Amino acid sequence: MKIKKLVMTVLVLLTVQMCGPEPKLDYNVTKSESYKISEKKMKKNSLEVKKGFEADTEKYKSKTKEAAKSFLENIVEKATQGTDESFAAEMLKQMAVSMMEKGIEHQQSKIEEIRFFNDKEAQVTQKVKIFDGSKGNIAKFQNEYELLKLVAQKLKYKDTEDMMAQMEKMDKKEVFSKIMNAISEIIEDEFKKEENYIEMTVTSNMNKVNNTWHMKDLDEQIKALETIFSNLANSM
Repeated sequence: MKIKKLVMTVLVLLTVQMCGPEPKLDYNVTKSESYKISEKKMKKNSLEVKKGFEADTEKYKSKTKEAAKSFLENIVEKATQGTDESFAAEMLKQMAVSMMEKGIEHQQSKIEEIRFFNDKEAQVTQKVKIFDGSKGNIAKFQNEYELLKLVAQKLKYKDTEDMMAQMEKMDKKEVFSKIMNAISEIIEDEFKKEENYIEMTVTSNMNKVNNTWHMKDLDEQIKALETIFSNLANSM
């Protein structure tokens, strides 16, 4: 009797899960006029589209980071080749990579609509907030003097001269660590400011392949991105 009761309890729980309330969606779900599907099923299917879209978005971001990091490392190496600027080159490389990675990490997006055309084709429309490097203190990073002023402020020195005088007494590795940590914090501060972003609407086509939704031509888009970075590196 105990086993029978346990089995019945499990069946009840499964039934409750299957017949639970409809999920509350924070985006619109629409369809083309020719597509025949119930509202309930369409909303349920939209969750699978959203899941596939988010997984592919993370894959694209990861590949973008890899390609951009490789590109930045290559151009810094080329720019300092044959010079005695290993310290400056490493600082420049880490700063550039940090800016790029934080820019990708802080990119804000929200799905506004999922539109179905049939059982295997859909479209995701999202609002994307992208960091505008021309705003805030990021633009000052192009000027070494302005950058050192920001670093001195972050590290709470009186001014740049005071910072340089104090750092002359430190080990080179300690100086590098302090400067890079300060730059990383300055970059982080800028990426947290809402006013440093611009908003745009982006639409992505989705296809259902082997019961899983994927961005249309994602692999081709990644290859194109890698080719662009590769061509840029070769031309510099």
